[in-house]
Amino acid sequence: MQAESDPSEDRLQTIVTQLQLDHDLAGLSVAVAEGDKEARVAVAGLADLERRVAVTAETGFFIGSVSKNLFATVALRLVDQGRLSLDDKLQSYVEWPRGDEITVRMLLSHTSGIPEYMTRDLFQPSADGGIPEFFRVSRGPRDLIAILPDREPTFPPGSEQSYSNTNGLLVGEVIRKVTGRPLSRAFAELLVEPLELSEMYLYGVATTGGGRARGYSGAGNWGSMDGNLVDCSTADEALPDGADGSVVACAGDLLRYHRALRNGDLLSETSWKAMRTSAPGFHNGLGYLMSEGKFGRVEGNLGKSMGHMAANVYYLDHDLYVTMLSNRSDAPLPLRSFLELWLAPTE
Repeated sequence: MQAESDPSEDRLQTIVTQLQLDHDLAGLSVAVAEGDKEARVAVAGLADLERRVAVTAETGFFIGSVSKNLFATVALRLVDQGRLSLDDKLQSYVEWPRGDEITVRMLLSHTSGIPEYMTRDLFQPSADGGIPEFFRVSRGPRDLIAILPDREPTFPPGSEQSYSNTNGLLVGEVIRKVTGRPLSRAFAELLVEPLELSEMYLYGVATTGGGRARGYSGAGNWGSMDGNLVDCSTADEALPDGADGSVVACAGDLLRYHRALRNGDLLSETSWKAMRTSAPGFHNGLGYLMSEGKFGRVEGNLGKSMGHMAANVYYLDHDLYVTMLSNRSDAPLPLRSFLELWLAPTE
């Protein structure tokens, strides 16, 4: 006798398919887990528009700044191992103006005052109106750090909070120096392999193959004037090995990581508390966001790359994990729409 399908799985698939079509996304992958129930994944759309390759549960997406949370966890695991301290000075690892005042904690909480390397001028269209020239050349973390016109902090370290991707790059440099390993290897050893995450890795200059999705941007961006999505995958691939945004993951692996983090499988109680602690007047902890909105208290991270969007969040009042990945960067993730549908009463 054929087993009947789980109505909640059918409902999840229906919602994900509807959202992918309604929001004109190239592809969409959503993982959900309620309480201690097993996580479920539903996908819709295409990972590669030109080749008509469908998104699957194993498809990897660039997750943008959600990467910062993963590397905050790696750094805190090093703290738990006694190999690093949140109060260590940046100067101990990287030569930097006022580096004797800037701590690892400040890098993770974006209170270092270090300016942003990814400035607006980098996104100027190329002469042919397509992908900006800046994203046509591969640049690693040290190359990106080198383009900063002024490395001086924009405010006294620790006095304010201002988001800067440069902080993420420098966290990666600290991890690389502490472990003595390439960042991709340290990431694998300290996080990916302990959790047996088969579809998560740090995209690097040596990365080949892989079933990751192509990244797209919409009409009016980077040369698209006919309403079609533009493939801007090379722009994401142009920034390899960066702890600020170069991780590729499938939705199921990313949710599994978040659940392990919150269940205490990765960090000590002290480090987990530190990650979720924000200074008075500041809005996030150590690579971890905490807020309250229409659906109650929510914690986790959001991310964006040149061709992808990502959310990896937990709704405390509903005991609900949601991971949502899309390979279209100019269309907001339909996270709110998903929750309205998912949390609506059913007959």
